[in-house]
Amino acid sequence: MITRDDMITRFGEREIANLTDHGSGRVVDEDVLQRAIDDAIAEAGSYLAAAGYRDLAEPVPRVLALKVCDLARSHPHQDGDIEIVDKRYKAAIDWLKSLVKEPRLLGLDAAAPADNAADTQYAVIGNEPEGWHATHH
Repeated sequence: MITRDDMITRFGEREIANLTDHGSGRVVDEDVLQRAIDDAIAEAGSYLAAAGYRDLAEPVPRVLALKVCDLARSHPHQDGDIEIVDKRYKAAIDWLKSLVKEPRLLGLDAAAPADNAADTQYAVIGNEPEGWHATHH
């Protein structure tokens, strides 16, 4: 869905190094970055599944890649001024929640969500109380 290169292109190597190298902030810690990417993909994946998307074909829609990069950026953040990171994270989550309600936001065809009772019509018929027929016929 996103790669290390997507993160570097979007935010710059200096910022990614600051995010991932908790010691000196000088070099990109590949393990920390990959863990953040994996976490962001898993988080976005749960929303995509809820929206009916099972398998996304390559290339991933740009809007989705941007949102997943914002999620990944927030994961390795330590203490400090992260207001803009926090805002972008929340905006990405809000967009993903909107995607669940309106899968067409992604611009792809979503499969019908499996076993989604809200998408079907059911009638609920209550049980008759015992003795009802005897007293009301």
